Amino acid sequence: MRLRDISQIPSEAGLSWVWWRGLYEVALRTGLLKRRFEGRSIDEALSRSLGVELDELDSWLIENWYESSSHFFLRPNLSHYADYIHAPGRVIEVADDALNGKILFFGKWVADLGCPPDWLLNPVHNVKYSSKLHWTAIPDLSEDMGDIKYVWEASRFPQAFYFVRAYALTGDERYPEGFWSQFESWVRANPIELGPHWRCGQEIAIRSFAWVFALYAFAGSHATTEKRIVLMLKHLWYNAVHIEKNHWYALRCVRNNHSLSEAAGMFTIGTLFPFFPEASRWTRKGFEHLVSEAMWQIYLDGSYVQHSTNYARLVVQLFTWCTQIANSNGRDLPRNLKERLRKLMFFLYALQDTSTGRLPNYGSNDGALIFPLSSCDYLDYRPALNALGEVLDGQPLYERGPWSEEAAWFVGPTLGISDEDMGGSDKISHPAEGKPVVSFPEGGYYVLRSAELQAMIRCGKYRHRPSQADMLHFDLFYKGHSVLIDPGTYSYNPKGDWVQYFTGTQSHNTITVDGLDQMKKGSRFLWINWVNGKTLDFGQKGSACMFVGEHYGYSPVVHRRFVALREDTIVVIDYLFGDKQTHEYCLHWLLDDFGLQDTEEYGAIIDVEGNRLCLRTGCSRQASATWVRADQQRRRGWQSLYYGELTPAWSYKMSLSSSEPVMFMTMLSPVSRSRSRLSLTYQEASNIIEQWGLACSDYVIKRPVASKDFATER
Repeated sequence: MRLRDISQIPSEAGLSWVWWRGLYEVALRTGLLKRRFEGRSIDEALSRSLGVELDELDSWLIENWYESSSHFFLRPNLSHYADYIHAPGRVIEVADDALNGKILFFGKWVADLGCPPDWLLNPVHNVKYSSKLHWTAIPDLSEDMGDIKYVWEASRFPQAFYFVRAYALTGDERYPEGFWSQFESWVRANPIELGPHWRCGQEIAIRSFAWVFALYAFAGSHATTEKRIVLMLKHLWYNAVHIEKNHWYALRCVRNNHSLSEAAGMFTIGTLFPFFPEASRWTRKGFEHLVSEAMWQIYLDGSYVQHSTNYARLVVQLFTWCTQIANSNGRDLPRNLKERLRKLMFFLYALQDTSTGRLPNYGSNDGALIFPLSSCDYLDYRPALNALGEVLDGQPLYERGPWSEEAAWFVGPTLGISDEDMGGSDKISHPAEGKPVVSFPEGGYYVLRSAELQAMIRCGKYRHRPSQADMLHFDLFYKGHSVLIDPGTYSYNPKGDWVQYFTGTQSHNTITVDGLDQMKKGSRFLWINWVNGKTLDFGQKGSACMFVGEHYGYSPVVHRRFVALREDTIVVIDYLFGDKQTHEYCLHWLLDDFGLQDTEEYGAIIDVEGNRLCLRTGCSRQASATWVRADQQRRRGWQSLYYGELTPAWSYKMSLSSSEPVMFMTMLSPVSRSRSRLSLTYQEASNIIEQWGLACSDYVIKRPVASKDFATER
């Protein structure tokens, strides 16, 4: 990075962040951090903390465990949950695979780690981490070791939830025995403070949640011996010790869902195991940070600081868990926090295609689904949103279906009770339901919808770190199918230059100028010179819904985007103006991997599961356009719906060089029998918009600057 770029960081990230980040680097590089987290005997450390003789430690722990007054929200008889479990055969299949070390990663694909699992293996790159190396010597992003998340995923113990669900269905003791065997093997393979699994406090917290869930779920099993309970209590205690020591890093340097996860870890362990000497402090600190962090991370309109739909869902699941931990132990969340959580829930609901439960695959998507407690697909947000609605208000967000299982695990099964007899059985009344336009201006999200189409546009001013250079990105669902898409994430540390593809401007549904990103790329998770967008108009006008906004990331060039939607048709006009220098302008659309018919330079017929859509494009000046699918060499035409998985998509680019203002036109609508060509002229687009009671000339220009409308000649 240039010195000028580095000097920009304090003004955007803040001086406080620079100070704390620098302090952490000093502690890391001088070895101070390593000395603070020296490996030690848990037994000796815990006995000193308790003031109990070493040979009496185990008996003291088990006695206090039995006498503890704390409560967990699970019902003792797991068979009561069985009727809520959808696709039981699939649940048992995943659990049986996991017994043999074949673990479902990121809710999608299976990695074979062996039996017992090799907890230090990166199964994608087939490299193994050392269990003798202190965690401070292990980088998050190593070219040799690949993506560390491929090592962390199995140690989040997602399989524990499948073991519990399979046990609820069958009562088969193989599942609790399988969990405890894997837990013991994990402890043997990961000495205190050594290896990759002590690298991240959030990972320690998420692992603790899975262990706690299994501990209470299997409490009545013969496999749950006193010796195993004691071993887990010791490690849960140390997990909280470690998290508390380094929580300042998540609070001051990371400043996102990590700080919430770690606070939730302290709150959970402190609340459920009050006999630990530090428990009251962990409970208090965890609760205070949960409240304070959530109140600034969740914006007033419900949008989330990380500009990521999946990370927002992670926060939903965290607070579903913490709310029930609190409720079960006589504690209530503050009213203002509950209201903020409702707004987060409504924000995600407003972006959701309600027929599939999917949201735009927008922002960083690291595959996190920390409580896989339903048989719905990973991309379906209904289980998580429905569960939060139940724990906050005692009401579901949806009618009963496969997505209801997660809520049942948190609030308890209600077998044998009719809907009429269930208190609060009516759906939550959603403030955005049925509205054709919904906006979240603090986060910069604008939603237009009709009976068949739902569009999301990104436009706003960044208050906190952006993850993608994608201002004015446009995402579109048609009849429950994602048509115009965000490419996703794929991996935080992939081989090759895939990071640039997935986070950069060129893969998103917007305009690039001179082949540049809208912002400058710093380190892996840092952008410099944040792009700002401005919304000029939004709402219902005439018989249509419309949005107009612009951004200044290519200053002095301005990109203004006009979007109008009515019934089954949407029109987008992009206007580039503000500079007399010659620039290379490129319009890009990324489409899901549907069959394309009649592909032409200026459009295509798209077969969306039997529905034929017509994509028509045009330009005010002579331009060339190409269609590309799954091109490895040029890094074009790819998407990632699930972390670690790369799948084809269609990339459409229209490009030209010009020193004058340029206008691109795009229209998507069902195929018309009278259609004669795919190219779209400005006059056609303008006439359609005027028929809807709008005038795009109010926001762009009255006529294209060019003397010819080149689209008519194609």
